[in-house]
Amino acid sequence: MKIIAIANRKGGCGKTTTAINLAACLGKKEQRVLLLDLDPQGHSSLGFGVFNEHARDLYDVFTGEVKLEEIILPGVFTGVDVVPATMTLAAAEHLPVRSDERDRQLEIHLAPIRHRYDYMVIDCPPSMGLLCFNALVVADLVLIPIEMSLFGLHGIDQMYQTIGQLRERYRRDIPIRVLPTLVDSRTRLCRQFLHEVGERFADDVLPVMVQFTVRLKEAVRQGMPIVAYDPTSTVAVQYGRLADVLMSTLSESPKTENVGHTETRLTTMRRAFEEAQPRSGRHGGLQKVVLRFYDFAGKKVQLAGSFNDWTPDQGVITRIEDGMVEKIVVLMPGNYQYRIIVDGAWQEDPSNPDQMSNFSGGYNSILHVEAEHETASV
Repeated sequence: MKIIAIANRKGGCGKTTTAINLAACLGKKEQRVLLLDLDPQGHSSLGFGVFNEHARDLYDVFTGEVKLEEIILPGVFTGVDVVPATMTLAAAEHLPVRSDERDRQLEIHLAPIRHRYDYMVIDCPPSMGLLCFNALVVADLVLIPIEMSLFGLHGIDQMYQTIGQLRERYRRDIPIRVLPTLVDSRTRLCRQFLHEVGERFADDVLPVMVQFTVRLKEAVRQGMPIVAYDPTSTVAVQYGRLADVLMSTLSESPKTENVGHTETRLTTMRRAFEEAQPRSGRHGGLQKVVLRFYDFAGKKVQLAGSFNDWTPDQGVITRIEDGMVEKIVVLMPGNYQYRIIVDGAWQEDPSNPDQMSNFSGGYNSILHVEAEHETASV
């Protein structure tokens, strides 16, 4: 079993939302998943519609009243079981535990059930206490969601320091991956924060980001993950890609982490942002705009938008190479709406986090065409 601990000392960064949707996406990929809710607020349990303030939780396990397997809620979603949390869990921070076993309580109780699951996703509390330390000690990877704000970036260095100390104390590698969340790249400020994240965490930043969208809140209100509430939405695609990337990362042997691989990861934020934000190039007073689509091999992909009267592929140049589809248009600087048509089905661009609702109840993707010097600075 591979364990992913999702942690951040700051609330409101998309930590619980990421835990819910990552677990669901792994389950949809035919993996056996256990979601462990370690936040006394119980929001991961709530997000799957199974919150019960009278439920047994890990506090009862740590005190020896029940075994971990006895409190697991099975089949809350495809391939996903849940260990719920309640406010009682907050009292676990004050349990009288021997100092040499304090950080290993969770590891001890996980041993009998490890063979049942392929992945465990832990929604850590926002404080660095006993519960969070227990999660970090057993983690095969720590995922840190970072919202695009000054508050989101503040304090991450301390978390890196804490994980570094645990690495030394227990003599084991604990990889860190950083996930930009609540991304709204229509704003220049957000793009500046993305650039700073890319510079500060280049070695660890993931080649995927999660956009800001009200659809996630709507899904939580319905007690279901986004892949069930709106499986074709851009953010559902993004969480699906996150699951793919983490599965690939955790399947790699540490010995394969060489200099070339590290150099490749240094550019992941830049590549992710280029996919999310279509690129422009100078062409006289107009701009040459290239949109790239990677996951539509063998399918007919067309482009329509406000720049061509919503007529599929009118005035659009198409190039196909190694399964990648390029759509090229020449436009004046400005903002445009567009959609792609895949085998006749209209949808938003899954690689572009910028979107707005349309009159048909769906979403249009937003294309920002800027002058060359502005684009180059992003």
